[in-house]
Amino acid sequence: MPKNRSSKPALSRMATIHALGHPNSPAPRAAWARQGRNRAGDTIVPAVIGTPFIPNTPDAPVLLQGSAGEVNVSWTIPPIDASHGLATGFSLRYSPAGTATWTIVPNVASPWTLTGLPPGTAFDVEVFASNPNGGSGWSAPASLATAPAGPFAPNAPEIARVSPPGDGTTGKLAVSWTAPASDTGHDAATGYNLRYSLAGAANWTVASGVASPHILTGLSGAVAIDVQVQATNAAASPGAWSATATGTTWGATVTQGGWVAAASQVHGTGVSPNGGVQLTAVAAPAAVTGAAFAWSLDNSVVPTSGLIAAGPNGQANGWGQWFDAPATPGTYYLWLLALGTGGVTTGALATSAIAVT
Repeated sequence: MPKNRSSKPALSRMATIHALGHPNSPAPRAAWARQGRNRAGDTIVPAVIGTPFIPNTPDAPVLLQGSAGEVNVSWTIPPIDASHGLATGFSLRYSPAGTATWTIVPNVASPWTLTGLPPGTAFDVEVFASNPNGGSGWSAPASLATAPAGPFAPNAPEIARVSPPGDGTTGKLAVSWTAPASDTGHDAATGYNLRYSLAGAANWTVASGVASPHILTGLSGAVAIDVQVQATNAAASPGAWSATATGTTWGATVTQGGWVAAASQVHGTGVSPNGGVQLTAVAAPAAVTGAAFAWSLDNSVVPTSGLIAAGPNGQANGWGQWFDAPATPGTYYLWLLALGTGGVTTGALATSAIAVT
């Protein structure tokens, strides 16, 4: 029989069809045709590369310190490009810093909290991305130490006020402060220490186990005093000292004069029982150049407005004035003020509560 002269071209055509993928033939393998397997005249083409591709490697995660024994881990999804597909899953691994003794946590999502870690210990953390086609490499590590074990020392308090009290005496300062807030690294305060010094000298005297408000006594008159407060609790060490606040003691003593306001008054009428009030102001050591009276709803903050000027009453260091009770009923305090140069208050006395009807 004659030879089939078209046999080789037919084989060549068949090889070409299978290499490109005939509609009725299986999908080609994702590989190049191997050398030595093709026949003379066969057409050699690359196989079609399948998709999706494995993900890119994620960037190093971001670590935040949680409560003791916790690390909060977050990361971003790696980008897609011409040779990397979308990440559909993640794993992370962690190790004591620098040891590469990894513990793997599969099937995680950002953000993720690692728990049960020893407190006060540094850890390395890496992230791994995957999809149905495979996985990326591990990310660069991020490192962070867990919070130390408590109890934790408190935050520093904030001093609200350092001022002389309205009891008419010199040599005292009333100090008040607010309790510090607690947070991840600081527990609540259960006690306080206070220290004070002549302003700018930093020669501290410490008073332990005090409460707000605290009265400093035994100070000199008309001197500026720096004050700091420290919070304590069950922690081995106390908290930090607060910012410095400064107050100045009174430089004059103030007492009631011969005319004293009664505990009950009628609003808008002359102060009973004498229609006015007197005070005695003695320099100790600040000079007294005047005096005044003032009604107030507060017996701790010295009034700076609504002052009623007093004049000398003929008594030694005595001052007095006629004036009315407040125009509005309520509970008031009558302040007796000694004034120095420029009208600055150098001594003050607040009466007991006076009911104005």
